[in-house]
Amino acid sequence: MTPKMTGPAAELTAATAHLRVYEPLDTFEDWAQSIILRTPQRTAEQWDAFENERLWSRTLRNVSDPYPHNEPEFFRSAKILDYQGTEHTRYCPGQLQARSLLAAEQAEEAMRAEVFDLLVPPVARQANSQRVDTDRLANDLTHLHTRTSSWGIPLGWFALFREDDEHDVVPNGEHLKTVRIYASYEQAIDRLAWAVQALATHAPQSQLFEELGNLGSWLEAFDSRSLIELDYGLLAEIVWPDDSASDLMHGIQALEDEDMTSAAAAYRRLSNRWIGPRQLGRAN
Repeated sequence: MTPKMTGPAAELTAATAHLRVYEPLDTFEDWAQSIILRTPQRTAEQWDAFENERLWSRTLRNVSDPYPHNEPEFFRSAKILDYQGTEHTRYCPGQLQARSLLAAEQAEEAMRAEVFDLLVPPVARQANSQRVDTDRLANDLTHLHTRTSSWGIPLGWFALFREDDEHDVVPNGEHLKTVRIYASYEQAIDRLAWAVQALATHAPQSQLFEELGNLGSWLEAFDSRSLIELDYGLLAEIVWPDDSASDLMHGIQALEDEDMTSAAAAYRRLSNRWIGPRQLGRAN
């Protein structure tokens, strides 16, 4: 099934998932705290609309140049409850300069050079290199709060979540706009540590073991009071309800129990579930 998109901004939204880390206010520098405190609070849906509008604006330029042009930083926000039931707000910076560079690098690797030059002309890349704040860019790249994946979700991401985690299902008429799943940082790290230990013992040569190690290295940079969010985006329309987190957990548990039949069955369910989105991605 191909996701249905409505409205001009939605037409630019690929089936892209995001893994975001929201940190407490006091972990950010003074300039960032100033922006956060003077920016009106928005819902997650309002932040999605805000980002899509900016994407639409960049796409409608008279010249082919997808990079942000001196756009001010913004911070998505999300709520979390502590063990006493007290609500706290956490923040995730947009970091558009860093993310646009990484997206361009991924596109360059995936396309023929002449096609990439049409979409992201050399003159645009040169102009962008002159606009960026190199110190800020370096900081963002080493402390990137958002990971992105189009037409699929890396299996390692599901190691951070469980099927009974808090989640929001966001409809778009008869279709799904997105589903967002949340886990506290400490929960996610504990789950990841268990998965890494199990794979280190039973499948140290697996691609998933390497993927989980990279994920753990990334998460180490964040505050333990953070909130982790998996945002399916339009992939939710294709795969939700999704048992990927449960299948991954049961597969790793089966490895620990040396039940290779059950482990293989869980992996097949995971692989088969994500064949459709990958095929749609290649078709697009």
